[in-house]
Amino acid sequence: MPVTDGSVRAGSDERAPAENTNDFQVVSLYERWRKIQYLWVKGRFQSLRRFALGVLVAVFYIGPWLRWEGRQAIWLNLPERKFMFWETTFWPQDFVLLALLLVIAAFTLFVFTVAAGRLWCGFACPQTVWTLCYVWIERKIEGGRYQRIKLDQAPWTAAKFAKKGLKYLCWAVLALSVSVTFVGYFTPIEVLLREIAELTVGPWEAFAIFGLAGASFLFSGVLREQVCLHMCPYARFQSVMFDRDTLIVSYDARRGEPRGGRSRRVDPDAQGLGSCVDCGLCVRACPTGIDIRDGLQYECITCAACIDVCNGVMDKMGYAPDLIRFSSENQDEGVPKANRRLRLWSYAAVLLTVSGILVFDLATRVPLGLDIIRDRGRLYRESWDGSVENTYTLLIRNMEQHPHTYEISAEGEIPLQYSGVKRVEIEGGSQVSIPISLMSAPGAGGAPNSSVEFTVEKVGEPVRSVTKESRFLRPLESISESGSSGDA
Repeated sequence: MPVTDGSVRAGSDERAPAENTNDFQVVSLYERWRKIQYLWVKGRFQSLRRFALGVLVAVFYIGPWLRWEGRQAIWLNLPERKFMFWETTFWPQDFVLLALLLVIAAFTLFVFTVAAGRLWCGFACPQTVWTLCYVWIERKIEGGRYQRIKLDQAPWTAAKFAKKGLKYLCWAVLALSVSVTFVGYFTPIEVLLREIAELTVGPWEAFAIFGLAGASFLFSGVLREQVCLHMCPYARFQSVMFDRDTLIVSYDARRGEPRGGRSRRVDPDAQGLGSCVDCGLCVRACPTGIDIRDGLQYECITCAACIDVCNGVMDKMGYAPDLIRFSSENQDEGVPKANRRLRLWSYAAVLLTVSGILVFDLATRVPLGLDIIRDRGRLYRESWDGSVENTYTLLIRNMEQHPHTYEISAEGEIPLQYSGVKRVEIEGGSQVSIPISLMSAPGAGGAPNSSVEFTVEKVGEPVRSVTKESRFLRPLESISESGSSGDA
């Protein structure tokens, strides 16, 4: 049914009749996905960017192969709940260190964003890293930007099918290499590859490998910029952290406008033109397909591709570079840089504080753990002579990578007799359960609920020890009887 009240149908571009056609505007609530094929740009920033991304990819692939004293140096051993980094082993009890590390990562991103905008997105984000790898493969197989566009628009032929099939096959190999390497941080990579070769991979490992491979193929290969535009939450809230001195990619409109095409021999001032030749290369080079000349947009990932391609055009035209450059809003408007950037210094202060706490915790961390578990079945056992026994289980963890011998001792508010193992040897990165018992003397006085401290100390250098407190319980009757006999 046609619309006759001047409104617009949701998702429709059909203009509705009205008495005054200037009173309304067509607004589409749905945008069809268009595949962005962007130029492979060369330049100073792109060389730096690809070098940084190459280093990150190399670190990712090399990480599982690093060795330390006969084992994998970086091993997140989930079944045994221990995470090994070279000579240090972390346990679930060290979760506070992980929390501090996550806070540090968050505030590092905040400081980086306030100071330099979305450089993280363009130069270090995993989505950007892997998308660049997938695009490189696509470019090698299908050709440059215009060849890829022509191939996408061409009808399906044997040649097109062969190129697309080869591309997707290479993408699948890359996706599987990413997922296998990632799982290799949790299952030793040599064991994992042997299980894959022998087809004996466990169900959870298989699920992780194929699930991560599918996610990498889909998000970094197929969707690409859609992840940055619509799925990444950072793109939505990063503008909240910007201030007028934040470094951004900007177009110098005062110098570039009015834009227009011209020959190299034409004097732009004589023609009343700015430096922008309106070639559109900055748009074709943008991975998210935006026009930076329209101003700062949340879609910009600060990859600086538009800067490099524009500088190339300026060089060919004989103009000064940096028509598009890293700048700030105050710099664009000729306003002096603010002396006090409260947001930046506040984030930096929190970052330094939390980093100091983490460094202090790591420096004072004792690689020895102790947990005390009381006997839940019986709180105490009372003998015929009036003595009371409490039983405990000590969980002792050797967080170092070498075996050590430890001595166990206990001291309470009241005299207690220790019964059980007093010296134990524990392998590196392991824990043992030691059952012990404490017994009070017949007729001993004191409170029915008294404290007792267990100490585990390493034998040898360097001396390390850990002490934890528990409770020693006795029945009220025995306390009362001992007190009455003492009065008598």
